[in-house]
Amino acid sequence: MISFDYLTHTRGFLTCEKVAQYYKKTDSFLAKLESGKEDMTDWYDISKTISKNEVKDIITLANEIKKNADVLVVVGIGGSYAGSNAIIEALSPYFNTNKTKVIFAGTDLSSEYLIQLASYLKDKDFYINVISKSGNTLEVKLAFDFLYNITKEKYKSDYKKRIIITTDKDKGNLRQLANKENFTSFIIPDKIGGRFSALTPAGLFPVAVSGIDIERLLEGAGFAKKYVPQAVDYAITRHILLTKNRVVEGLTFYEKKLNGFALWTQQLLGESLGKNQSGVLPIINRNTTNLHSIGQFIQDGSKILFETVIKVNSGQDLIINNTSLNNINNIAISAVATAHANGNVPSLIISLDKLNEENLGELIYFYFIATSICGYLQSVNPFDQPGVEEYKRLIKEKMNESN
Repeated sequence: MISFDYLTHTRGFLTCEKVAQYYKKTDSFLAKLESGKEDMTDWYDISKTISKNEVKDIITLANEIKKNADVLVVVGIGGSYAGSNAIIEALSPYFNTNKTKVIFAGTDLSSEYLIQLASYLKDKDFYINVISKSGNTLEVKLAFDFLYNITKEKYKSDYKKRIIITTDKDKGNLRQLANKENFTSFIIPDKIGGRFSALTPAGLFPVAVSGIDIERLLEGAGFAKKYVPQAVDYAITRHILLTKNRVVEGLTFYEKKLNGFALWTQQLLGESLGKNQSGVLPIINRNTTNLHSIGQFIQDGSKILFETVIKVNSGQDLIINNTSLNNINNIAISAVATAHANGNVPSLIISLDKLNEENLGELIYFYFIATSICGYLQSVNPFDQPGVEEYKRLIKEKMNESN
């Protein structure tokens, strides 16, 4: 179960008249999503993100890998890894020595990382899952080419069993390679972009290998439309704060397992909404750690910021000197939000009764809807990323010049 408090710590910023003004617009925005006619919105119908047969195939292969391998290396960047990384971090034990380890590569251009990864894999039994819709993403292509050669060298004639490709159904370099080599492959749906792909095979296959129950995750997402009103409230509140020059959003969490989720949310919001010289900059704010660093700025610095706090109400507890650590953490969340409100920094609080598959599935779907409504309120397309193409073009030009 998820609960929402957008009012307690935002008083003075929201008026009934202003909220009502935006509510009139959101009905048409939701109708766009419901219609199924908008481009890149198939995620809205959870049955279009992944079929029952695909779920079955993923679980079967994941079980095989868990039985036979020490490591799954997932090669992807952006939405091709952030969703699965968020889910795995949130739902896995901190110190896990028994399960197949999921490692990510292709998330940057670090030579040292790939060299050390190759050394780490020498005495490990491993599989590779490369994820890219186009097959042309620079970081992914280079990392996969490197690991592909290592896999062929280690496994000789059996290497084809060790490579799984997640890509477009018909197009791209990886689809051509999968067809040519007869690799096992999964499909990224046509009308779902990378940052909305956490509940497609792109996100769910690595999650299944990590030992998390993807059926429960999807079940949670399937029930999440009950939170559409709260997603609209969040989008309206966020937009009103933007109109008041609150241009930075602290994605705040007090449970370390949510660091990956905050990174995923940062991409989802930043890439979807940072357009047309407008938008809110999402930043990661890990508390209570950051209370001893940028907490001073948040409390007393320039009034450009608001917070969205993800709170976990219950979990394993530790009693130290007759004191509940969970209780202290919850007291800190409430006290900090009150202090920030007193310092003219609004806090929106989203609470999970516990951190599990169903709740995380609901929260992921909630953010999909809320991000889309934010984009429509801001008069931008939340499903494209034109600014990303500029740096890609310049890198390509420089690489051609150096060859």
